[in-house]
Amino acid sequence: MLSEVASLFDAVAVTPPADRRITRRFLDAWTRAARGAFPSWRAMRSMDLGEDWDWVFAVDLRRSAGFPYFVYLGARLAKLSDVYLTGDSDWALSLLDKATAEIHAAVAAEAPHFREDELTLCNGRRILFRCVTTPLADNGRTITHVAGAASGRFAD
Repeated sequence: MLSEVASLFDAVAVTPPADRRITRRFLDAWTRAARGAFPSWRAMRSMDLGEDWDWVFAVDLRRSAGFPYFVYLGARLAKLSDVYLTGDSDWALSLLDKATAEIHAAVAAEAPHFREDELTLCNGRRILFRCVTTPLADNGRTITHVAGAASGRFAD
């Protein structure tokens, strides 16, 4: 039955979500690196994420004072620091700000944290936004970094 239905669609349409979503692929890499403890940033960097690295960020919590201190910022994700969202009175929030706003949720939960949201850009276009943040620890126990991946697509 599934193969009959699948034949009606492109191969892309029936690809499992784990293969299509960068947030899932990043979480899978985090899980492989963890091996029973929080993985380190070094362990995460050794993972082969290919082009997904363009959408990844890592923040050093010890060096972050009020603002995230990036130890890594993917090239494509870095461009989102210039893409601003609408707000009631403040238009200074960027898509990158939305992604990094979740770092403390992963620390508090001591586990990966997912966020899905519909955001409106300052030009009125809507974006369906996904982000995952994951805790990292240099020693496997005490969280020192948070890494994450973000993606989105236009809703209209």
